Amino acid sequence: MPAQRTTTEGSYAQTPLNTIKVYRDRAAYDYSTVHSIFASTLVSHVSFIGLDEDGDPTPINLPLTAVLGAYDPQDPVPDDDGSAGQYYRQQQDLDKPMDLYLHGNTAMMLRKGVFKNGAVKVCVTSTRVDGVVLNFTPNGHSLNYRSAVIHGTAEMVTSPEEKHYAMHLLTNHMIPRRWSSVNPVTPSAMKSVQIMRVKIRAASAKVRAKNMGLADSIAIASKRDDVYSGVIPLHEVLAEPIESGYWPGRPVQQHLRDWIKHRNAAEEEYAVGAAQNLAEEATKIAEQRETMQAKSK
Repeated sequence: MPAQRTTTEGSYAQTPLNTIKVYRDRAAYDYSTVHSIFASTLVSHVSFIGLDEDGDPTPINLPLTAVLGAYDPQDPVPDDDGSAGQYYRQQQDLDKPMDLYLHGNTAMMLRKGVFKNGAVKVCVTSTRVDGVVLNFTPNGHSLNYRSAVIHGTAEMVTSPEEKHYAMHLLTNHMIPRRWSSVNPVTPSAMKSVQIMRVKIRAASAKVRAKNMGLADSIAIASKRDDVYSGVIPLHEVLAEPIESGYWPGRPVQQHLRDWIKHRNAAEEEYAVGAAQNLAEEATKIAEQRETMQAKSK
């Protein structure tokens, strides 16, 4: 009997494989949410079943660079990434079906499995931590986070044109517009590149973006008057570039400085915004506090 599927337009179908069962209110299945989490992380983790030294099946997990894309041989991505405004508009198109591209090397166990079997089922995860949630009691502590899980089948990319496309995306995933602002990759180097494409079968996301929320009882808060509660926002910061030494004194390209400034500001804005109390919860917390204070007088 086929797995039951619940499908919503613009979203991944819900099946027993990807349906969130704990904290269901934090679940998301729409393309935009799932894809945006992968688009904002530099490292994803790929799990699959491989073979250990005795030839027995064993779970394996690898950290890899991953990027989403929708390759269309009739509509190739131009090598010139264009102006900043044009580039960022193109990157915002995440609300459609896509594949996931992985960058590997010839010695990697996943690549060996794909090469041997033609395809390997994988589970790929990506997570951002946006804050540490401080509660009045140990069991109430949590994290603000964005996480996404993709289930799919990994295959080798054999077409030179699609490999070129994937390398373009992978380069710009690390640093926007970097592909067209450096020396082009040589044909010999491109031949040695190993790219895998994951055809996505199912996916889901889970997001917590709030403050402590409503406590079981505000009376807990009054037991000690020295316990701080709230959220410590957490966000990545890109620091000042450190030169390689090949050409001392060469200035940092302006698009790199613009990107560092833009990314740092966006990361901080999201983490701080996610740490705010939801309006309804803030109102209820204030009401509970006022009631407790009135009773204590």
